[in-house]
Parts: sequence; C-alpha cells; structure tokens
Amino acid sequence: MILVYPVSEMPKVIRKTYALEQDVFMKLRDFYELNKDMRHHKAVVYHEGEPVFCLGYVRNRPVNVDPDNPRVQMKLSNFWNYNPEDEGIDYSYVDRYQMVLYENLEEYSCHTAGMIMKHNPDIVIAFTDPNARYFFEESDRLFIAGNEEELFSAHPELKDLRTLRGKTEIRWDVQGVFTGNVSSIEIMTSMYWLKREFYYGPENPDKTFYLIKQPVKENGITALVSNVMGIIGMLRVKRPDFIPVVDLGVANDPNQFTGMSGEDVWGMFFKQVSPHSLQEVYNSQHVVLDQNSNLNMNPYLTEFVFSNQRAQLKYGNELQYLDEVQTYVDQTLSRVFPEEKKRILAVIARGSDYLAPSVAPYVPHGITAEETLEKAISCVREKHFDNVFLATEDQSYLEMFKNSELKDILLYVDQDRVDYSREENHDKLLIEIYGREKKDPYKRTLDYICVLEAVTRCDALLANVTCGVVTYALGRNPDYEFVDVAQIG
Repeated sequence: MILVYPVSEMPKVIRKTYALEQDVFMKLRDFYELNKDMRHHKAVVYHEGEPVFCLGYVRNRPVNVDPDNPRVQMKLSNFWNYNPEDEGIDYSYVDRYQMVLYENLEEYSCHTAGMIMKHNPDIVIAFTDPNARYFFEESDRLFIAGNEEELFSAHPELKDLRTLRGKTEIRWDVQGVFTGNVSSIEIMTSMYWLKREFYYGPENPDKTFYLIKQPVKENGITALVSNVMGIIGMLRVKRPDFIPVVDLGVANDPNQFTGMSGEDVWGMFFKQVSPHSLQEVYNSQHVVLDQNSNLNMNPYLTEFVFSNQRAQLKYGNELQYLDEVQTYVDQTLSRVFPEEKKRILAVIARGSDYLAPSVAPYVPHGITAEETLEKAISCVREKHFDNVFLATEDQSYLEMFKNSELKDILLYVDQDRVDYSREENHDKLLIEIYGREKKDPYKRTLDYICVLEAVTRCDALLANVTCGVVTYALGRNPDYEFVDVAQIG
C-alpha cells in the first residue's frame, strides 16, 4: 500500500518526484513494482513548484498478527494491476451501505472511492483527511473534513446513513466485517477478488474455473477441508457459474505434509472437487486464481466462515477421498467398531497445542478434559450408550479415559499421540513436535482421517470445544441424535 506522508518527512536525498496528478498513486505503484530496491524510499509530490506531500510504500500485513511468527502471518496482495477502467468489479459489498467514510487518503481509499462514485453516484463518499482535497472536489455527495466530529457537526444528516468505515490500519477484525468497520484493503479485496483471471491455454473457452490455490502453512487436514469447502460454499452463493478446482501445492510453503516440496497436498488424500483435472485447468482460457491467504481479508469469506452459513455448510459430493485412502479408513475402522450395531457416543477432547501461548489467543477454549469426561459418563448413564469413541491427539487425555469407568466400553483409533505432560512438549505446536520426531506425515494423516470418519459414524456427538473435528463432523452431515459442544464465553 502507498501512504501519504507530510512534507516534514521529506527525505534529505530525493530520489523520485512526481507532479500532482489524479493517477500519481498508480504511477508510483508501477514504479515500486518494477524497482523493489526503491520501496524504502519516499517519493515527493509537487504542485506548482512546491512540495505538497510525500508518498511511501508499506508492506501489507495486519498489525494484530505476530510479524515474527510465520505460522500466523497473512500474505496479502499488493494489487499491482488495477486501473480506473476496470470492469467486472464486485460492488455488492459496498452497495449495502449508503455512505463510505474513509479515515485517510491513501492508495486504496483513493482508488476505491473513485470507482464507487462512478459505479453508484447515490453512495455518499466522505474523507476525514484534508489531503483528499488534492484528488476530490466536495459536493452534495462527497465530503471532506479533518475528523468525524467536524464532519458530522457540519453535516448532521450524514449520521443517519448506513455507513461503511474504511481505515488505513490493516487489522484482521471479524467483528468489524459485520459492523461495517474494515480496513481499506478489505474494501479493495471485496471489489477485486474476482479479477485475477489468467489465460493458461486454448481449452474450455465456454467455462470459467476458480482455482483454489493456497499455501498450507501450519494448517492441519480439517483446516484444509474447511477452507476449501468454505470457498466452494461461498462460490455457490456468489458465483454459481464458476467451476471450483483445488491445487494446494505452493512452492516454498513449509507444511507438515510435504515439507518444502510444493506437492499438492489436496491431491495426496482427496479427489478433485470437480470433474476437471488440474492438467485440463492449467490449459484453459479462463482461470480465476484466488487471492491465496488474502481471502482472510475478503469480507465475503469472513462473513461466510463466521456466520450461520458456515455452520450450516454441508460438504456433499465435492469432498471424496482417493480410493486407496477410503480403503485404509474402512479397514481400520472395521477393527475399531463392533460388528453388531451399537449406540455409540463420539467424544472429542481437543487440547494439545490449543494451549500453547503462540496459538491460544487465536482459538476458542471450552471445558477441560476432566469436565468432558464427567459429561461423557453422565451421557452414557442417562442415555444408555453401548460405547464411547474418543477422538483426541493428547495421550494424557486417552489415558485418563482408559482409567475411568468408561474403560470397558471405550473405542479409539491407534494413532500417534502427543503427551503434553512431558516437559519437552510444553508450549510446542503439533507441527513442531511432529517435525522433531520425524514420523511419517502421510501415515499420521491417514490415521487422523480415520478418527474423523469414525466420529461421523457415531450416533451422538459431545465435544469440549468447537474445533476442526467438530466442523468436519457437522459438515459431513451425519444424523446425530444430539450434538453437545461446549459453549464458548
């Protein structure tokens, strides 16, 4: 993003200058794209021979995400290729509002304000930044003030408008998306999320593919499923004409499945989500490439993930395991579940790295494993279940259940588990422990998939927290007698 700085911050050695013109942000954007070594140098903008302000590049990254922890970083788009003549923009997010109020004039606020005005002149545009006067003229639909108090004091009628506020500071704020308080990059993303269309070859001139190609990073298998199915669910609502395809193979993406090889993690376990192969897609005329993890800054996806739409999402036929994976699951679970039909309670006891300091602030926390065991015992007594299937990656939780009164009816998959009572595992993420122990990630994931599928084959569900296994189980849409997930405060 290119920000505006006062003349007082003019560099002592001026390396780049521009005349004050409407397209100065785009001219400097193009310069920074081609000259990476100059991105730490500010450019000075002149008007009638006098410097009026400086412009400088800053990397797009949220201020509330740990910049030193690569596991929680977001790689956000710089939007190098937009222009005022762009077509095919999605205005449906901003069209919900009667006014868009920008905190500061900067690259994204300047461009989106101009595009919104051209698209829908009935939407009021306002800036609480006097620098906006260099690019916009005040009118009965555009207002410029020094701050919100000044704006509403001069124009009290604006207070009653349904307002979308765009801030310069990039902050991942789920609540803000629902309350109309977002970063200007989110407004930009809501408009441009469909614009990354590529021509890969001559095939399929009558089809448009949406290529879900994201880095895996620290994500486990349920997060991958949830992300992919969430995007497919969003596409069903937003663009049902698009054909989704998945390629979770990104170069230099360290993850627990493939290391740094860049192999497609999705293709290791799942069939393609559409009848079209990746080879076919990579030779097609119309391929929209999603914004990688920039989707975290897409209000549409945030709304979908954190609303009832996501909770009600059913995975359906798009989620199918490879034949060899399904065979492994069926053979494993045939040794776990009794041959005759029994009423089985699935118990999910999530713990492990949810408690690590580097992850704890970003995940929900429910009841303890001890409280979960007590609830499971009560359920068995009151509802007369024949067996309890326990899903947990924490060895100490398994031992606790095995030493309880449930021991004779307890079912579980024989998988690698982590003992978090050992000092060397304190405050460590699962991916760190797995990397240290150097065990086969493919076999480990197959066993975990067996756990996921086992939960869906049970009659009822009890969980100590909303986690990936819960999301997966509900997405698979089993006909549970009841679902009891701990309420999060």
